[in-house]
Amino acid sequence: MFRFIYIIGVLTKYSFIYILIKLNLYSKPKEKLFRNFFEEAGGSFIKFGQLLALRVDVLPKEYSLEMIALFDNVKPFPYEDVERIFLEELGATPQKIFKDFQKKAFASASFGQVHGAKLEDDHIVIVKILRPGIEEMVAIDFLLIYIFAVFADIFFKIDALPWKEFAGEFRRWTKNELDYQIEANNMEKIRKNASVNKNIVIPKTYPKISTKRILVEDYIEGIPLSRVYLGLKDGRLTPEKLKKRGIDIKKIPSIFTQEFLRQFFMDDVFHADPHPGNILLLQNNKIALIDFGIVGNTIKYNKAAFVKSITSSLKPKDFKNQHESIFHFANFSSEELKSIIGSALPADASEKRFEEIFYLLSHHFSKTVNKLVAVGRKELENMTKDYTVFYLQIIKAGQKYKVKLPKEAVLFIRTLSITGFLSKELNFDYMLAEEMKKFLIIHPEETLLNDDDYVPLFKRINREKAIEKLNNWLAYLVEIDPELYQLVKEKFKEYNAIDK
Repeated sequence: MFRFIYIIGVLTKYSFIYILIKLNLYSKPKEKLFRNFFEEAGGSFIKFGQLLALRVDVLPKEYSLEMIALFDNVKPFPYEDVERIFLEELGATPQKIFKDFQKKAFASASFGQVHGAKLEDDHIVIVKILRPGIEEMVAIDFLLIYIFAVFADIFFKIDALPWKEFAGEFRRWTKNELDYQIEANNMEKIRKNASVNKNIVIPKTYPKISTKRILVEDYIEGIPLSRVYLGLKDGRLTPEKLKKRGIDIKKIPSIFTQEFLRQFFMDDVFHADPHPGNILLLQNNKIALIDFGIVGNTIKYNKAAFVKSITSSLKPKDFKNQHESIFHFANFSSEELKSIIGSALPADASEKRFEEIFYLLSHHFSKTVNKLVAVGRKELENMTKDYTVFYLQIIKAGQKYKVKLPKEAVLFIRTLSITGFLSKELNFDYMLAEEMKKFLIIHPEETLLNDDDYVPLFKRINREKAIEKLNNWLAYLVEIDPELYQLVKEKFKEYNAIDK
């Protein structure tokens, strides 16, 4: 209850200040006021603010850049709490476990803070400690954020993704960050996989002295990307100064983009939270990835169609390639519709007949996508819209075709969106599409796929149920898209698969 009252108090305070600014009775940049609210609210609100910072479709660019400070500016909790947590989790104080333990935290985040330490062999490590009481605080914050999202959907709509879904997305992607053992397992998997890339460094973990609330891992000397952004913004850093440290910020975006693509397409798990506080820049243009609370699993179902939808979309832009890309995208994301269409046809109907109907549907869908592409291309170039929203708009347009992306693909799109935003700020000439083309030159399509990645065109279900679902879909299309309704109706008429 206290947390609830506290947040309402903070919201009231900043609403009052905002009114004073509007009446010219108080002077403060609105973007700083916005950031201050999330800082003072603390807990999950900082995480939510960090998520907002990387969504240029939600916030103006000046707000997004101001909110980056949330990645590197959270008040630490007292050392007395650190000792208490160690006694509860490991039965001994930090001084008895480590040869040396720095009582003062050198980094502090929304869910935990970081202390430096030495093992008995003088090896330097960092110790992450979960904030006391954060689990209870987060449960209340999730509820409050959901309530605020409901009101925001009424008064401050955003394109493609309602605030309520945005809040749900945030909840799903952050709950695992409250368990450091999950993070340690994720880190070890990705560290082993990333060993093939000499430009990437992943810390080693120490499970014998790590628990759900304590995580011990190797210390890595580097500059957080969040501090680079802030330093470039206020003039403390310049590209020339960074070059003297062995860091070329023009090359950095390509290095971490290539690694994220490699993880997604070639490994079984990928780092799905590449925000600027989780990327360290090292000498010789090496990059360290940290904080593995949010990871994604790679595509399990019909990966071949997903890969083909991407490779065909990167080919020279003509009608044939556009149509091929949409067909593969539909093949990947329309499992339910494929099952309905294929099963509504009698078993003696040729596979070619199914493909013909599906091609017609994808051709119809491609016309809608072409309109979105024509409008969205410039917005993507100027970063007034991010890739997540662009794909979500396509998915929304495809709802009438029963298009539904699995969560792995949505998480990957979010990762690409964050990567694109961060990269564009470091190098305005950066193009995500060009990076993907570069990746596919090094790793051609056939090297990314196994036999298991190909699936049958559709999964057959009971024909009577399929026909019932087909007719329900057609009834929905009558009002939504009469042209598509007529197209499907004509194709199925000869098979007596539709109601007259």
